[in-house]
Amino acid sequence: MFTNRSPALRSVLLAIAIALSLSACAQESTPAAAVVRLATTTSTVDTGLFKAILPAFESQCACRVDVVAVGTGQALELGRRGDADVLLVHAPEQEAVFMKEGHAVRRDDVMYNDFVIAGPAGDPAGVSQASMAKDAFRRIQSASALFASRGDKSGTHTRELALWQSAGAPPAPGAAWYLSVGQGMGETLTFANERKAYALTDRATWASMQGRLPNLRLLFGGASAEANPDRDLRNRYGVIVIDRARHASVNTALGLRFADWLLSKPTQQQIGAFGRDAAGHSLFYPDSEEFKATDRVAVVIGDKARTFTIGDLRSAPQATLAGVEHVGVKKGPLGKYTWTGASLKDLLLSVDPGLASPSRSDSTIEVVSSDGWTATMTWHELFGQVSRGEGLYLAKGCNECHGLRAEGTSPEGKRPAPKLMGQAYSVPETTALIRTGTGQHEGITAYTADRLSDAEMAAILAWLAKPGRTGKADPFVVPESRRAVVLAYERDGKPMNGRDGLIQLVVGADEFASRYSHWVSEIRVR
Repeated sequence: MFTNRSPALRSVLLAIAIALSLSACAQESTPAAAVVRLATTTSTVDTGLFKAILPAFESQCACRVDVVAVGTGQALELGRRGDADVLLVHAPEQEAVFMKEGHAVRRDDVMYNDFVIAGPAGDPAGVSQASMAKDAFRRIQSASALFASRGDKSGTHTRELALWQSAGAPPAPGAAWYLSVGQGMGETLTFANERKAYALTDRATWASMQGRLPNLRLLFGGASAEANPDRDLRNRYGVIVIDRARHASVNTALGLRFADWLLSKPTQQQIGAFGRDAAGHSLFYPDSEEFKATDRVAVVIGDKARTFTIGDLRSAPQATLAGVEHVGVKKGPLGKYTWTGASLKDLLLSVDPGLASPSRSDSTIEVVSSDGWTATMTWHELFGQVSRGEGLYLAKGCNECHGLRAEGTSPEGKRPAPKLMGQAYSVPETTALIRTGTGQHEGITAYTADRLSDAEMAAILAWLAKPGRTGKADPFVVPESRRAVVLAYERDGKPMNGRDGLIQLVVGADEFASRYSHWVSEIRVR
């Protein structure tokens, strides 16, 4: 082979041949890196979120994540065909259908941001004056103002269509003002900027692109997700792991590993920090059960304080609520379970035995969860007696919107609930309103007669007109089996994990889920 070459040249060529041979052998013996095929929404790519966080997972698992950014509808179709191992999408209704079809082994909440409405600086439809998103959509339709729709069956497009429906003003077929783009969020905003049109967008993509959209302004949605006046604009993202048993080409094991990494506290903290310095607020808010789960509770009563670990709670006096099912005001029945945990009443008395004294009867017990939700109780509910009207007001969940003492509330991200205390209401008119879920109760699960009888409605309204709390004359009677208030650490006899919430408040007397609070982290007595 080398007979006509010089000895030096033959040596060089031989070295090269050996090197190439060794390289080929190395390539043959080294397995290809594993690949996670991730179908995700355009917002996670347009904002740069995955570019920022994925390298950590790829390094940790010695694998590669191949990202396909499409609308949620297209991502779900990729999952149905087995062309993706994991999906990250944001259309809960479509996701629920997908899960029922049996394509996946698991779905978990990951994060959320919100939707906002951007539009031309002159705001010809007066969107900035709207109180709710559906009102903004009515104004756009009434003014025949240009509107750029993604038109791609994405999560954003799905939410847009739902808003048109709730506004009662869906665009007529062929309406000249309604422009269906059929593109991702970034392209749709660019188009809207060129045409000076309105558009519904997730806040994260808007925040990352607004500097390149000189003709548009954020007109509805407030300064942050927490300040958004319309709670229905909350935009939740879920991670779905496809099932290898249904689709043989899928790597479910690696998909589960990716999902667990995405849901872990360190990654969730990265998600929460992403973009905060540039935008002044988080572009995505961590929302996994692992992120919110708690393993200890701090109890503060005046100058007395103590922190209880899960082990401490297991050693405390135990209480059980068997076969309890609460009703969510928007989701309906939440499932019947048996809850076991520490008695809240006994736990409080272990910190301050004097709390049971009638002299402390003006106290309020606040149970705070790691996601910011606060459930409140009066002293009388634990240590005294409440009237039938007040007890029913609390048990039926009226306090969730109107406040513990019907004082009225105006929380960020939710529409205000009026003060009811001291007001006289017509029993027939009020009963009709809550039976149908219309008017001020629009969007709330209707209180049918089996959930709230006419007599119970009358008792609540009588208490509101003439409040009284001691209940000596007409007490609220709770069945023995439901009298406990529990800080639960077991559900149906099994320890709860991060996805269930390690410590959960369950108020046995409640029928609705106004105080069905996950991830309890602190209890304050004021």
